[in-house]
Amino acid sequence: MTRVSSFQQSQVLLNEMLSSQKKVSQAQLQVSTGHVAEYYKDIHMDITNLAGTKSLLSRLTQHQANNSHIMNRLSSYDQAMAGIETSGNDVMSAVMGAIGTTSTQGLYETVEGAFDNVLNFLNSQNTEGYLFAGSNQDEAPVSITSIDDLLTAAEPPTDIFRNNSLKSSVRIDENRTLEVGVLADDLGLEIMTAFQRFAMWKNGIVPTTAPVPAGPSGNLASPLSQEDQNFLIGEIPNLEQLIDRISGFRGDNGLNQKTVDAAQEGLALQVDQAKEFISNIEDVDAAEAIANLNQRNFALEASYNVLSQISRLSLLNFL
Repeated sequence: MTRVSSFQQSQVLLNEMLSSQKKVSQAQLQVSTGHVAEYYKDIHMDITNLAGTKSLLSRLTQHQANNSHIMNRLSSYDQAMAGIETSGNDVMSAVMGAIGTTSTQGLYETVEGAFDNVLNFLNSQNTEGYLFAGSNQDEAPVSITSIDDLLTAAEPPTDIFRNNSLKSSVRIDENRTLEVGVLADDLGLEIMTAFQRFAMWKNGIVPTTAPVPAGPSGNLASPLSQEDQNFLIGEIPNLEQLIDRISGFRGDNGLNQKTVDAAQEGLALQVDQAKEFISNIEDVDAAEAIANLNQRNFALEASYNVLSQISRLSLLNFL
């Protein structure tokens, strides 16, 4: 006697249908979210690599943001240094012109204008505070307001500077730290000493800083006295030296700009690689996900049809 039963077949097909429904649901979730899984538990084999890469990506993007801020600061440094260098060259040109023409017309006015420019540049600010103040960014690094204030300052005028000695150091990537800070007294002491010497000589005072002129001062009146001319000739090497020193600061700052710019390029590449690695773990290929969804929908429809046919079978059909 042959035993006929559809119950076992129905159970198998029902389980297959439920499995197909689950697969369709997973495929729909992948298509709608773009992710392989909704929870980390479903990709537990890759969790360690994924978490480590996400942490690295966070650090890399923070380095990028910091470096953008640093580049703005370095650009501000360069603008200020360029202005100070130009002021030094203006004084040099005025001195050489006075020597060549034996006339001081406009000489001291040029010195005063250059002093005002240098003072403004040394006291430059950004959103954080004073650029050349070290870590003491709430106080102007140069405390005087007029070239005449140099007459009562020390020689050289070290006492006019209020910056501290802490230079800014920043971490530009995972492995490198760069010193980018510039201090007002490092950058400005020599040129402020030159301004002090001009102010003292103009007011009949013989400076004591090297090179000490013979004197007496002729107060830079026109036409130039021999003493005034000797004083101006003696200032040229000092002016050349301080201009070269300021150029050296600009060169160092330019090197820092190039270093940070190169670091940004490297960080951009690392960020792209990290994002791609994360995407390979978390994200699905859109075309593949849609194709899988269609296939699983087809399989589910097939399960429905077969199960429907089995449910209509009876012993009467067999007989």
